[in-house]
Amino acid sequence: MILYFWVVSQTIQSILLIDDDLDDQLLFEEALLDAGTATVYLSAADGEDALNKLNSGALSIPSLIFLDVNMPRMNGIDCLRALQKSDKLNGIPVLMYSTSCSMEYQNQCFDIGAIGYMEKPNDYRELCSKLALVLREGLYDRTNNIPLTL
Repeated sequence: MILYFWVVSQTIQSILLIDDDLDDQLLFEEALLDAGTATVYLSAADGEDALNKLNSGALSIPSLIFLDVNMPRMNGIDCLRALQKSDKLNGIPVLMYSTSCSMEYQNQCFDIGAIGYMEKPNDYRELCSKLALVLREGLYDRTNNIPLTL
């Protein structure tokens, strides 16, 4: 399992998970709680739901977005494009989160502006570990492009 993203010291106060799978949402929320931080968990059912909630103010602007690639209505790649085009939302770091670890998807996401790509862990403990690392290490710095590989 590989996780790529760029590191910078910035506190992650809230995470928005955009994922159409309710079970994945519940596991993610529990893993975030088990990571032992005060990070606020936010969720949206797909890209369209997330954009509507963020643009309307129904969700506060998160410190970091975990964005599933494969979703109905609006997939993660289209959502990432929409986030990058929005003056209000383009400053939010987005980490792609998917069962697919295709290099094609990864490169496409990086080209659009994702800060990283994390394959969804099959094991709950691994998910907890990866989230704890992201929360401990911080986000990214596009100017230095320092990759973190797990």
